Amino acid sequence: MLMVSEGEFVLGINPDNKTIQFMSNATLSLNAQPSQKIYLKSFYIDQYEVTYSAFSRFKKNFKYDVINTKEPIRGVSWYEADAYCLYQGKRLPTEFEWEKSARGSDERMFVWGDRFSQENANFGKQVLSVGSVPKDTSIYGIGDLNGNVSEWTANWYKSYKNSKFEDKLYGKKVKVIRGGSFQKMKHGTMKEFAILTYRNFAPPQDRFWDTGFRCAKSI
Repeated sequence: MLMVSEGEFVLGINPDNKTIQFMSNATLSLNAQPSQKIYLKSFYIDQYEVTYSAFSRFKKNFKYDVINTKEPIRGVSWYEADAYCLYQGKRLPTEFEWEKSARGSDERMFVWGDRFSQENANFGKQVLSVGSVPKDTSIYGIGDLNGNVSEWTANWYKSYKNSKFEDKLYGKKVKVIRGGSFQKMKHGTMKEFAILTYRNFAPPQDRFWDTGFRCAKSI
């Protein structure tokens, strides 16, 4: 695990000249507005997503139809991800911890900066072993946050403070999923899916072939 030091960072996004190019007309990233400073205590977070190899030692009777066990585990529910982290003496990261781990403190849109590049993260047609794209590494040394697989976080999907956007799914209905994935090439709004402020969500019992997780730990 790697440590992310305490301090403020800017959560979320505002529609301005830098960010509007990444927003689709369908959503305008309304659920990630307004941007605001958040203070977090120091915490530890896994350098990469949990792999098939690691997860298979936890859930031995799970059927794994993969050859490369260094790929991130995916197709697991939020409950399974949460249970694995607790078994390891850890927990799922909050979505705020996830975003700070990826963005640092300078409001960058991608782990490498503000200019989108399909080559800097795995937005391709198939999943890769963790750590296969070195440019997809944050300033804290944490890898695969922009691409490869999306990730479950600890949070229920709720409104940001001072947000004017309302969503009928707010509350204890769906969990927040963060990060882009190898399947986002299929979507016309790929750039919006790829920015580090993008908030996806799903019922905790659901499973997706492009969604995995990593663990965190309080200090």
